[in-house]
Amino acid sequence: MFIKNWMLANQYSISSNALATEAILLLREHNLRMLPVVDDGRLRGLLLRRDLSEAAQCVTGSGDICEMNYFCNKLKVKDLMIRNPVTISVNDTVEQTLVKGKETTMSNFPVMDGDEVVGLVSDREIFVTLFKILEAGNKERTRITLADVTLKEGTLSEILSIVDAQQATARAIFTVAEDKSDKVRVVVRYESEDPGLVFRALEDRGYTILEMTS
Repeated sequence: MFIKNWMLANQYSISSNALATEAILLLREHNLRMLPVVDDGRLRGLLLRRDLSEAAQCVTGSGDICEMNYFCNKLKVKDLMIRNPVTISVNDTVEQTLVKGKETTMSNFPVMDGDEVVGLVSDREIFVTLFKILEAGNKERTRITLADVTLKEGTLSEILSIVDAQQATARAIFTVAEDKSDKVRVVVRYESEDPGLVFRALEDRGYTILEMTS
């Protein structure tokens, strides 16, 4: 899955010399969590709504008139932005993005096409992607998870044939690696008037059922 098909397309940016108050208005108006900071068409930084909010809370909490005046009239985007932020390419995959997030402990990335910022990705976009993959909230479909499965030629085909034999309609099948093991968990999503038939059939064939949900 390429990140370009799951990212939030970038429509807004801000100059590093803009006031922080301008950034706050832009973020609020368009319900954004971050803004790429662009000067003369070049990415200079990344401004997070979280950092702006923390700065604003510090000022309002202190009640100092001078600090409030500085925040409103002098504090600039470049004073709060993340300089030279870690970026990802428009041709990177969602998996590569997750790996980079783990390696860098970052959860917000500008998406680049060459030197141009074309999108943004945060943990929110990844969450939405996972939500769609798992079809969360779809109560018509049952999810069954098999544990300790050894993958070999024909394993997944066999599982699907068992589902089909119970007059159930398979919607998706995917694997999840087990920790410190060469075995996997297999998750199957399917539709059936009697979901328990699939459960019993898989169990009869020797599969270990970890869970079944709908």
